[in-house]
Amino acid sequence: MDFALPPEITVSKQRVDQQWVYSFRHEDLGGLGRIIVQGLPNGQCNLAVEVAGDPSDPMTETRLAILQPISEYITAAMESAFGAGDQAQVKTAPATPQGPTEVVESKLMPCDRCGDTAAMLIFAYDAVTNGDFEDYARKMYPKYSVLDVPTWIIGEPLGAPGFETPSKILKVWPLRESIQEMTPNVFNAELDVVLARHCR
Repeated sequence: MDFALPPEITVSKQRVDQQWVYSFRHEDLGGLGRIIVQGLPNGQCNLAVEVAGDPSDPMTETRLAILQPISEYITAAMESAFGAGDQAQVKTAPATPQGPTEVVESKLMPCDRCGDTAAMLIFAYDAVTNGDFEDYARKMYPKYSVLDVPTWIIGEPLGAPGFETPSKILKVWPLRESIQEMTPNVFNAELDVVLARHCR
C-alpha cells in the first residue's frame, strides 16, 4: 500500500507514556492534531485521532478533513499487518493539553464612551509562517469567540521597528481574513474606525 504525505504536511514522532504519538503539521494551517498508537495487553492496538482546536471552531473541521484520510490509511495499514478486526479503533477528539499552559500576550481595547471591550489584539512575536499565525488563532479561539469583538493577530515588525515598518497581521474575528502586511500607521487608522463605531 503506497502512501505519502502531501508536501505541505510534516509529521514528528515521539514516545510518550508507553505509546507512540505522531504529531501532524500543515504549512498554512499550523498544527493539525495527532495520532496516538497504543499497544494493548492482548497484543492488539488502539488508534486515537486527536484533532487540534476547539470543537466549535470552524477551522477544527478543516483540520479534521485533512487528518482523517491519514488516519484511515494508518488504520488500513495496521489491519493489513495484524489482520482485520478491532486492532485499530479510531476516535476523534479535541487535542488534549500538553505541558504547562502557554501564556499568549494580548490587549483588550476599551471603548472611550462606554468602557466595554471594543477590540482585541493578540501579539504573535514568534510567528513567521501562515501556520504559525494559525496556531495563535487556534489557541486563542476560546477567548476571542466569547469576547465577540474584532480581533487581530499581530506579528513582529518586518524590519527595524517604526511606524512605517509593516508587520504581518491576521484578522480572525468576526470574519477571518487573509494575512496582510500593514504598517502601524495603517493598522491604527483601521483600529480607530472600529473603536469609533462601537456603541453607536
